[in-house]
Amino acid sequence: MSLLTNALSMGRGMAEARMTETVTIGLFDSGTDPVTFDPIRVLVEERYSGKARVKYPSGAVSDRSEPAQVVAEQDLLLSIPTGSPAAHEGDEVRVDSSTVDPSLVGRMYGIKGRPQAGQTTSHRYPLKELS
Repeated sequence: MSLLTNALSMGRGMAEARMTETVTIGLFDSGTDPVTFDPIRVLVEERYSGKARVKYPSGAVSDRSEPAQVVAEQDLLLSIPTGSPAAHEGDEVRVDSSTVDPSLVGRMYGIKGRPQAGQTTSHRYPLKELS
């Protein structure tokens, strides 16, 4: 193994050790909770289910104007292990559990684009918060 391969392998192990959330990624559709009759998102097609890391790299919020409203945005990232099945722009991410931040559980995110590629320690997808 080369020095680069060894370094990437070690970095990937360290990145996975920091993945404290469990997520489900895929296509979701609108549905109704059978007990409460509240609207919910129902998984239609699963692309990935497993360990992940949801990261809010900065507390900074930027405002942008949409027709008739101001929208606040933050830059968010989802990291999943290298070699995981690919997620696609428009897929949704549901946080199923977190060992470090229970406030993340149940949140929904949308994937905004492709992950970083090349010599990376994980697939990092840009996200937008949906709920």
